[in-house]
Amino acid sequence: MLYNLKCHCGAVELEVKTDLQVIKQCNCSICIRKNAKMNLIPKEAIRIVKGEDNLATYQFNTMKAEHFFCKTCGVYTHH
Repeated sequence: MLYNLKCHCGAVELEVKTDLQVIKQCNCSICIRKNAKMNLIPKEAIRIVKGEDNLATYQFNTMKAEHFFCKTCGVYTHH
C-alpha cells in the first residue's frame, strides 16, 4: 500500500510504500524515549514529496542511523 505522511505543520510530506506487516519497537535510546515504532522498508520505498530542504537530521553514538525531523515543527518523520 502507498501511504501519504506529513509532519504536524505540513512542511514535509512523504510517500511510503509498505504492507505494514512487520512493526517493531526500536531499542535505541531516542526511540525508547519517544516510544517510536518502526516498519523496516528499503530506502527506495520512501519518497520525499515536499520539504526535503526543511528536513534536519540527528545522529548519535555510532552515527549510522539518521533520524530525520521537520525544522519548523520538530516532528520526527523517519530514520
